[in-house]
Amino acid sequence: MEIQQIVQTEITRLLNEKVRLENLLRELPEGSLIITKTNIGGKTYHKWYSSTISADSGKKVHKYIPKADKPLAAGLARRQFYLKQIEEVDNELDALNTYLSKHRPPTALDSFLDDASLVNILKKELPAPEASLAEELNNWVHAVYEKNPNHPEKLVVPTVTGEMVRSKSEAMILMLLEYSGIPYRYECRLDIDRKAYYPDFTIRHPYTGEIFYWEHVGMLDDPSYRSDFLNKLHKYINNGLLPDHNLILTYESDGHPLDIRIALDKIKEFLSYDGLLTV
Repeated sequence: MEIQQIVQTEITRLLNEKVRLENLLRELPEGSLIITKTNIGGKTYHKWYSSTISADSGKKVHKYIPKADKPLAAGLARRQFYLKQIEEVDNELDALNTYLSKHRPPTALDSFLDDASLVNILKKELPAPEASLAEELNNWVHAVYEKNPNHPEKLVVPTVTGEMVRSKSEAMILMLLEYSGIPYRYECRLDIDRKAYYPDFTIRHPYTGEIFYWEHVGMLDDPSYRSDFLNKLHKYINNGLLPDHNLILTYESDGHPLDIRIALDKIKEFLSYDGLLTV
């Protein structure tokens, strides 16, 4: 039931996000933005055009936008950005609803777990983290840190915190960390051998303060991506970042997307109080 509840909560958040984006669209000009480039004398010049559908002919109409009308161009660009965000939200909703539709029907165990009075009798009382550590971790989470400056245009997937990430799987991992109360930073700079790396997530164990790194390897079908990742993994291992020790790894390809249960199991194994007891 825990995973189903998390998925349902995320569906509700995404539906609210879609409504918010659709409301923003209503305030923007109709049409799409077209940008052309011309090289003259070694210099590149850009021109803006709006593209709309004629009510009379049903054909596309392109109209030049002068530089003095930059707010119109900015509004059309923002419209395209919001439409792309809505597309990502719809894709995520489809994936989550598919998961729920294929999940097994409720069992007698689910009914038992729905009875809070029974579960509370069996539930292990976990100690609270030391107050000094809790304060340190809170300060660490909210401190300013150097983020990945590369390809900010690829930060297109919204998350439960409002932060934008690069993929739906990263948004899922961030959601699970948030709901599990795990302190983390997204794409925080890590210097190794005088070179900057940006692990997907830098994480602090909520009971020990120990640092973990989480890399989601999300494009295994791409040979260039695989090669880059293996080079990075080699550098990580040579500098003490070891898989299944302080480096958490999850994987994905076009035919095998990240399963939310795998990500949740990683959190339970490496970052929960129970996981600490089994070390």
